[in-house]
Amino acid sequence: MRCGDRGSAAVEFALALPAAVAVLGLGLGAVLAVGVDGAVGAAALAGARAAAVSGDDAGAAAARRVAGASVRVSVARSGGWVEVTVRRDAGWPWGERVATIARPVEP
Repeated sequence: MRCGDRGSAAVEFALALPAAVAVLGLGLGAVLAVGVDGAVGAAALAGARAAAVSGDDAGAAAARRVAGASVRVSVARSGGWVEVTVRRDAGWPWGERVATIARPVEP
């Protein structure tokens, strides 16, 4: 080992560590965003099922039970169909996740 190479491994590690942490952080954030997508879709489906059978308030409550209280839920009826839209912010840089499900209203 030459005298000029002394400590170079520590310097390289110190330079590479922040980049590795940033990549891991973005990967974890992407996994969380995909989880939010799944929860929003499941909430819209549960809300549409409940709204079709029990009414708009039941649909909104079912969607909030599935995806959490921080979601925004809207329920609309038109021509024998109920449409439930669920929105939730997944954070930067993924933004808002939206799912809309329409179901026929039960007689």
